[in-house]
Amino acid sequence: MTQQSAEERARIERAQAALSACGVGGAVSSIERLKGQSHISWRVERIDATPLVVRIEPKRGILPPYDLPSEARLLTLLDRAGIPVPKTLGSCADLGPSEDAGRGCIVVDWVDGDVLIKHRLEADVARAYCETLRQIHTLDWRAAGLDWLPLPPESGPAIHEREQIASRLKAFGVFDLPHIRRLREALDGRAPSATEPMLVHCDVNFGNFILQPGQRDEAPRIAAVLDWEQAHLGDPLLDWGRLAAEDLLGNLDLSDAARQVMRSSLESYERSEEDLHYWTLHQLYKHSSATGALLVLRGWDADQIAEMYQEPTERLLSC
Repeated sequence: MTQQSAEERARIERAQAALSACGVGGAVSSIERLKGQSHISWRVERIDATPLVVRIEPKRGILPPYDLPSEARLLTLLDRAGIPVPKTLGSCADLGPSEDAGRGCIVVDWVDGDVLIKHRLEADVARAYCETLRQIHTLDWRAAGLDWLPLPPESGPAIHEREQIASRLKAFGVFDLPHIRRLREALDGRAPSATEPMLVHCDVNFGNFILQPGQRDEAPRIAAVLDWEQAHLGDPLLDWGRLAAEDLLGNLDLSDAARQVMRSSLESYERSEEDLHYWTLHQLYKHSSATGALLVLRGWDADQIAEMYQEPTERLLSC
């Protein structure tokens, strides 16, 4: 048996304390840090028990504020409503006294499957993705008990979201970076009219969708949608704008058939090209707020980040 280092033992003790605070049993045998920029996330192996995921709020993250106990509540209600999400096993509003004091925590089941971002998307998987996205957007959120989520203000979700993004940019001191200012100014006077509020996930990148491949003649399906910390009631085109922005940034790998499936699904929402264009620009702006925060938190190169947005911004503004 390989002897654990002092650092490994400390991480295990930290995970064990988080499980205990959330009321989840089992002796931790090992942990693995998971990818992601928002929370501290671990896959936790337990002795004689199934693996699970522990997520802890960061001291300072790229898209604050964070509220994992509220996310736990949301996940529980979504699970009851038939939305594919990991099952919530426990949560805690404050992990003190420990090095994580003042931070919230959530413990959920580990979901086996493939992360969509690892593969080129073909038509059948794109169809499963779009059906799940539609299921989220068309959920009767009142009947599902989600009426505690705040409704957009009278100014509409677009203006409200911009105010939140601006606050984050100012908090990190990157509000007036040239590439960010250009995106912000391009949004002025272009906000779409408010629509009937729907449940919006707000982080629908392919890395948050776990695929369960179909067996024999069965179609693939989405086993779980992850990372609901930004979910709210708003305009579903915000999610579609995120996909379009990711595509502009070169982060989507889609076959021609998959693109057609996604195009047809978007058309079923019966919204204008102008509305989608706005939300794509909006999501590129929001994306720039996240990378702007990482300039500060991770010391990323500002010129390289600005260059990343140059061509996508030009393409959007030329439309």
